[in-house]
Parts: sequence; C-alpha cells; structure tokens
Amino acid sequence: MSEIKIVSIDIDGTLINDERQIPADVKATIHRALEQGVKIVITTGRPLPGVQNILDELGIEGSDQYVITHNGGLMQTADGSRILFHASLDLAEYKELNSFMSEQNTYIQVEDQLAAYTTNHLIHRWASYENALVNLPLHVVNDDDKLQNIEIIKGIANAESDELDDVQAKVPASILDKMSVIRSTANNLEFINKNASKGNALSALAEVLNIDIKNTMAIGDQENDFSMIERAGLGVAMGNAIEKIKQVADVETDTNNNSGVARALEDYVL
Repeated sequence: MSEIKIVSIDIDGTLINDERQIPADVKATIHRALEQGVKIVITTGRPLPGVQNILDELGIEGSDQYVITHNGGLMQTADGSRILFHASLDLAEYKELNSFMSEQNTYIQVEDQLAAYTTNHLIHRWASYENALVNLPLHVVNDDDKLQNIEIIKGIANAESDELDDVQAKVPASILDKMSVIRSTANNLEFINKNASKGNALSALAEVLNIDIKNTMAIGDQENDFSMIERAGLGVAMGNAIEKIKQVADVETDTNNNSGVARALEDYVL
C-alpha cells in the first residue's frame, strides 16, 4: 500500500479541465482514495463558499475531512466547524496596500471567510467574474476603517494581465517585507500574510494528523502552488503547469484535460 496519506490538490488547471468540469475518471479515482483512508485536501485560492460545490461533488465532507482556502490563509474542516490554521493581514497592512493600488489606479478587494470588501466604487470586470465564480458577495464600503472588525485573509487585485504585470513589478519593498505576493491567474494578483501559503497549511495539517510530511503529495500547476509542491513529500506538476512548477516538482503527470490528477493518484497513491 502507498505511504501517501494526504494529497493536496489545486482546482483550476489541475482538478478541473478547461470546460470547468471534474472528469469522471478523476472523480472515480478520488473516491477510491477516500475509501482507502487517504485525505484528499482541495487546496485553493478560493474561499470556502467557492469550493463547497466541489467538496459536495467529490463527497469530501464532515469534521474528519479538510480543505485549504485563500491560498493557505485558512485551513479548516470540510464542514467548516473547526479552523486549524489561519494567517491574516491587519488593518494597517491593508491600508498600505489599498493606498498603493489607488496610486496605480488598480482595483483591489479583500476577503474574509465569507465575503469580499472594497472601497472602489467601480468594480473591475475581472473582479465581477472572480466573485461570481467563487460565490462570494461583495460589499462596497466608503473608507478603510469600516474594515477594522473584519479578519482580512487576503487582498486580491483584479485587472488585465499586462496591467497586473506592471503593478506586480512596482510593488514596494515595504509591502513585500510584510506580505507574500502571488499570481494565481493572469488576472489575479494576491497579497497574503507571510505565514500564509499552501505549503504552510499542508504542513500544519500533517502535524495535526500526526503524519510525516514525507507521506504527503501535492498536485498543482501555477505559481501559487509552488510552496505546497516544494514542501510535500512528493510534488507533482501537471502537464500544463508553468515551467517554474515543473522545475520544483519531483514528477510530472498529464494535463488537466487528460485527467492528470487521476493518473497521479493511480501511479503514486492507489
């Protein structure tokens, strides 16, 4: 039997294909792994409301299954009853970030567990798309201080990809010293607590479950998957992964359109 006890799986470009569906053979393979007692942990930049339908579809439920959201800012049970790891931004950090984005004339919002917030009154089309995709209501507030009682798990800037390329290159050292800056898609630039990462959340889960990190596997394709693929006992790059992920991974599987997750589970877990 495989020594892999936890499998951390990204969603976009990994679990789902380009039709935004979970292939039937991927679902079947995940069900087999769950039946054998392997913890299948959906690990995503999305908040819990944006992943709930996937957890339901895969049968990942209850207080003994787990999900990592907000790019590692939060790790909790699949039923949401317990938070086992979290790392957030404080109001001063958010104010500095919001001020910088205002100078760049770039839209930004922040997220807590169940909602998004922005001081922008013109919502960027990519923000509207993202919020609809992850089932997240958006609250427009008049000033930063309205967020003083909100746990800010992450900030996310939304714009055209070339604009975000330019903004990312201009992020000042004062922000980089306080936050991790990651690109989850071409149109998303995310800012999270330095302690928040998919890799740190995976390590925290392994510790909670008393499982050696070498008995974990992580599968992903984008820059925000780097930390978990580097940290896991077996890091798996999708065939469609960016080159940076392929270089850090231990092995490479097929693409998301050719059920690469199913092949990885068959080859290394089942």
